[in-house]
Amino acid sequence: MANGRQASVTPTVNTDTLLYQVPGSLTGSVAVTVCNTNSVSSNIRISIENSTAVGIASTNCIEYDTIIPPNSSFERGGLVLGSQQKVFCRSSASNVNFIVLGYEE
Repeated sequence: MANGRQASVTPTVNTDTLLYQVPGSLTGSVAVTVCNTNSVSSNIRISIENSTAVGIASTNCIEYDTIIPPNSSFERGGLVLGSQQKVFCRSSASNVNFIVLGYEE
């Protein structure tokens, strides 16, 4: 059982990026923190997808073009994920960091 920081990524601009996948036969209880280290705003997307997904499906988004102001952070907590579910992220600006914190059991 892992706990603490599960994953982190700084995605390429406007590219769907796999942030985290729950290991097989486990569940995850996590939060996603987004930190915009730019001097400009960024639109972000976060989605929860099944194990075969290769990108963001708008119907699975929990955040869609949410604006993160310059030099600010945002947290989306309370995410409970099933075995092998994936979290994808996307940002409209560079230097936006996504971090998954939580635990697996």
